[in-house]
Amino acid sequence: MSHFSIDIIADNAIDTVCDMSDSAVNAMLKDVPPSIAIVPGNADMDKKRDILIDIVFQRLLDRPGPHG
Repeated sequence: MSHFSIDIIADNAIDTVCDMSDSAVNAMLKDVPPSIAIVPGNADMDKKRDILIDIVFQRLLDRPGPHG
């Protein structure tokens, strides 16, 4: 069972990436270092969006909350 706050963060990550254009997704993935994510050259946009959702989700999780 997941915590409701993690579910909210996941929903926010999905909404953020889904609201982006294809060119914005490509631009963001271009700036991601290979140590964080490797995007296969033959990946379609759905796969690229999935990779970016994972990255955005992790960045949102790493953001400090109001209590530290």
